[in-house]
Amino acid sequence: MKSKVVLTIRTQDGVTLVSLGEPRLVYAGLDSFVEQVAGCLEREAPQVVLDLSAVNYIDSAAIGCLMDLYRRAAAAGGRIVLAGLQERVGRMLRMTGAHEFIGLHESAAAAIAALSPGGEGEAR
Repeated sequence: MKSKVVLTIRTQDGVTLVSLGEPRLVYAGLDSFVEQVAGCLEREAPQVVLDLSAVNYIDSAAIGCLMDLYRRAAAAGGRIVLAGLQERVGRMLRMTGAHEFIGLHESAAAAIAALSPGGEGEAR
């Protein structure tokens, strides 16, 4: 059964901040998640921060989904980065090598600063 993922979306300093309000990002909610985030990628050179600070578990399907969204953003001349990862989620992303492509930031504020015009651009 598919479920709707609760997201909060706002723009700050030219960057779209998408915050997940649920502890799990898994297969059952990915259609809803992709549909909502894809809407943020429709503008030219989208700069998107996915704040996953509330998420304590992601499955392999979610990691694949994040990589697909990364490719979509890059194809549009933009970027997607992740922020606020809990230890378990960060470990999963590093184990799969996703961190080699998708920037990881300690906080949403750091990610927004990096993607804002004149920001440093790269994750630390």
